[in-house]
Amino acid sequence: MGCPSGEVGLDYAIIAAWGCNTIVILGVGSYIVFEILKRWRVGLRLSALDESLLNDEVVTVEIVTDAPQGSSFIAGAVAEFVEDRREY
Repeated sequence: MGCPSGEVGLDYAIIAAWGCNTIVILGVGSYIVFEILKRWRVGLRLSALDESLLNDEVVTVEIVTDAPQGSSFIAGAVAEFVEDRREY
């Protein structure tokens, strides 16, 4: 005879909910994967001492604390030596 009309509408709602959940989970997962890849690539470039990182749009350099001779310095706070003043 067929299913009552309420069950058919419910099936479409469940399919739509699963579809939306899948889209959101895939979006968040892809964002996390791309963020991990970006950080890994920046880490590789830092270990290779790539000077083009200073001009890269993806990376923001806030403070350069130690650099080899002839490197570019960016204006910022001066690094200070922090002593351990705790008494034992």
